[in-house]
Amino acid sequence: MSIWSIIFSDIILFLLFILSTKKYILKPNMSKMWWTFGFFEGFISVLGYLLSVYTHIYFFFYIYYFFGAGLTPAILGLGSIYLLPKSKFNFQLYTTYVTTILSIILVILLVFSHIIPKNFDILTQLIFKNVITSKNYSISLLGVNIIKNSYWLIPLVILNSIGTIEIVGVALYSFIQDIKNKKFSKRSTGLVFILVSSFLLATVASISRFYNISIIWLGFLFTWVLFFIGYILI
Repeated sequence: MSIWSIIFSDIILFLLFILSTKKYILKPNMSKMWWTFGFFEGFISVLGYLLSVYTHIYFFFYIYYFFGAGLTPAILGLGSIYLLPKSKFNFQLYTTYVTTILSIILVILLVFSHIIPKNFDILTQLIFKNVITSKNYSISLLGVNIIKNSYWLIPLVILNSIGTIEIVGVALYSFIQDIKNKKFSKRSTGLVFILVSSFLLATVASISRFYNISIIWLGFLFTWVLFFIGYILI
């Protein structure tokens, strides 16, 4: 079940990438550009995850972790804040700078880390055989006990936090504007779905060390379905 949940998650991310690319080509703007990058990174990351467990080539696991766990939430957050009108401070630009710097730091720290082969082997067994053992509570799909030297967690947590704050902030701003205008727009409805999926994504990631990997990937699959609905509404 784990493998199919992962594959369906990647299919949804690919569809989101195609849809976002089409929208960007028809009417380019910064928001659509960042959303397109975010969906592409999500697709590449899950594909990297699949390739890593199938081939045991650790490079693909780094690809998954950098683009998926690291960049995807932050880049989707940039897509959200560029929906807002520009201000004199132009915080969108400064947030882009901060995201870029943290991404560079993250990739450098990942380069100087290494995979623990024994733990990675346990991960692949959990995925392919759905083995439910005590190892489920110490080996998670997030790689905390797979990639040694966990300094990379610092920029990763900051990037994820920034992305979540941006999505939540834009949703709240949209709601406030709707209240002022005494209406509930289609965009706000879409932002509700994206807001819920963002919190769900953070929750699933947080509990991944305590539940069977099949359940976790089903959670991720449901998360991207909600995201897909939200993006279509926007």
